[in-house]
Amino acid sequence: MSSITGISSSALAAYGTKQAVTANNIANISSTNFQASNTVMTENKGGGVAATVQQGSDSVDISKEAVDMMVTSNGYGANLKALQASDQMTKDALNIVK
Repeated sequence: MSSITGISSSALAAYGTKQAVTANNIANISSTNFQASNTVMTENKGGGVAATVQQGSDSVDISKEAVDMMVTSNGYGANLKALQASDQMTKDALNIVK
């Protein structure tokens, strides 16, 4: 089983990839014949998350991209909170030992 730090770190990297894909889609919204990419997030065996980018066949839908940005922001924030909680628990455990 992976540590909380490893799991959350992999999720942060995956959400970073997802945000980069969303930004690229929005940046190319006016490009001729541009097809929006999608990010697929999958669970790693033993814990963690991986992101893969897939080329789509549709044009950019700005409302979908806006929703994707909100979901990514919330997921990123939740994983940062998990890292902070893990860090605090480690500090508290070390204080008990003292």
